[in-house]
Amino acid sequence: MTTPPNAAAAPVHISQFFPEGRFRQVRIVRHDGVELTEPCATQAQFEALVEQYRPGTDLHDPAQVYWVDRPGEWSGL
Repeated sequence: MTTPPNAAAAPVHISQFFPEGRFRQVRIVRHDGVELTEPCATQAQFEALVEQYRPGTDLHDPAQVYWVDRPGEWSGL
C-alpha cells in the first residue's frame, strides 16, 4: 500500500469542493518558491493557471498536485 502524498509537499494544492461554490482555491508554489492562491471555476482555467505559474507540472501526479477531495470536479456555477 502506498502512502498518500503529503499535502504540504505538493507544489499545487486544490481546496475543498463545495457544490454551491463557484470556485475552488488553487495554491501554487512557483519554482522560485513564491506562493500564490487563485480561484478557479473550471478544469481549463485550472490547467492554464498551473501552466502559467508552474510549467511542466504533471497534473496527474499526486506528488505534484494535491486535491483535498473530489479530484477534477468543479461546480461551474
